[in-house]
Amino acid sequence: MLAALLVLASVVDLSPELRTAADRASLPAIQATVTKSAGNGASGTTGIAVLDRPMRVRATDPFHIGSCAKPFTATIVAMLVEERKLDWETKIADVFPEWKDVMQPAYSSVTLADLLSHESGLPAFGDDADFVGLPPFPGATVERRRAFARYVLTLPPAAPPRSAYVYSNAGFVVAAAMADKVSGRPWEWWIRKRIFRPLHMRSAGIGWPRRVWGHEAADDGRLTPVDPRGKYQLPDYLAPAGDLQMSADDLAAFLRAHLRAMRGEKTLISPATSAALHTKRLRSALGFGSAAVAGFENVATYSGSAGTFFTVIAIAADGDVAVAVSANAGNEAAQKTVGQLLKGYLARFATSKAE
Repeated sequence: MLAALLVLASVVDLSPELRTAADRASLPAIQATVTKSAGNGASGTTGIAVLDRPMRVRATDPFHIGSCAKPFTATIVAMLVEERKLDWETKIADVFPEWKDVMQPAYSSVTLADLLSHESGLPAFGDDADFVGLPPFPGATVERRRAFARYVLTLPPAAPPRSAYVYSNAGFVVAAAMADKVSGRPWEWWIRKRIFRPLHMRSAGIGWPRRVWGHEAADDGRLTPVDPRGKYQLPDYLAPAGDLQMSADDLAAFLRAHLRAMRGEKTLISPATSAALHTKRLRSALGFGSAAVAGFENVATYSGSAGTFFTVIAIAADGDVAVAVSANAGNEAAQKTVGQLLKGYLARFATSKAE
């Protein structure tokens, strides 16, 4: 008990500086957490859950993390690779041979690694216009995900596979459908039972948070709250590409598991699997970006937004530090603010190589 209290007392409160940043950018709320391999080193929350309402955001409140769900899907695939149910070079047709006659020939050689690194050539399915005119996909979520995956493989590629980086939500849906089939369990089971539960991510879930609302910018720049129970919803089959919610502390627990694996410790995945996951290809690693940030090379990064929230994450294994920052707005000011906070915290809390 005493040790736990000492660890708690050592966590730096970021709330005052987050309040300053939110006020400067006119953002409703921000959460941020910095973690080391041994545990959280700093955390903070500031602001209100919904503009023009007095309800304050709590540290335990989940925010929507958008495409930062993709590293979770890649982690599920990595687990299945360790269980020898998949391989990074498994082709789509290896799992769905019945689709050979309907998919575009260009996709016949596309592998899981291609899908997770955005090198498959599949169309993006990132804008509302991309979903206009889609055929109906009946059935339960798993059946709808599989039907959508089959459908997108009938579309011409946006670029020849492995020739370019083409960001694709569809690629992650196809990867999740492959994981569903070979494991006999849906992506939703994997995310809850094999990631949320063992990491004690109590705030984490699928879909929009109910207490903290996102905000979108009107033409005049003013932020407008978006009701999570309203018309703006993501299709259920798209969840593996971008429909998770969680607090910054819980998101940091996931990042910490990767940080430890990158530094040689078995966590959700082994160090060897982690090395494969975090190896950069054309522009991206598998489910994570890879960039130089705050003086560190090969930082695992990602950003996510479905338009009304904005989240950024980064893991600098050489500095023994990972950072998660979220805002409940998706405008340019939110993107700039959370990005600056992330870079600053990476530099500030990293362990130098001399230490």
